[in-house]
Amino acid sequence: EVDASRAARPGGRRFGVLVHAILAAVDFTDAREATVQALARQQGRIVGASDAEVRAAADTVVQALASPLLRRAAAALEVRRETPVWLRRADGTLAEGVVDLAFREAAGWVVVDFKTDRELAERRAVYAAQVALYAEAVAAATGLPARGVLLQV
Repeated sequence: EVDASRAARPGGRRFGVLVHAILAAVDFTDAREATVQALARQQGRIVGASDAEVRAAADTVVQALASPLLRRAAAALEVRRETPVWLRRADGTLAEGVVDLAFREAAGWVVVDFKTDRELAERRAVYAAQVALYAEAVAAATGLPARGVLLQV
């Protein structure tokens, strides 16, 4: 969990889309605050976000980029963002989704699902199952171990 005050900031689907879009575009190795703010303004125009949403999204992303997890992603061997995955389950069903972030370290892949919900408690089990499925798909596709992580931003 990124230390952020979610209660006072904007929320909802558009805000989540905005934060995800910025995290998908920002350079983890050179993520200066001014760069994040410029990306937030650009992506905010695309999604029709208010000035308050743009400011809050930029602040949220700056805090997320300072987290140990995203610092590890900046130093990773490989990084994938907003990557479609699918997996044929043992029962024959097809599971598919879009991985927010996956990065490869020496021990394997770390699959990260960003969550902007103000409170995760109600949906934590659903979200954990989702990221576990994504990790399973990445492991199957790459032949390397993968583990899933929920990052509440």
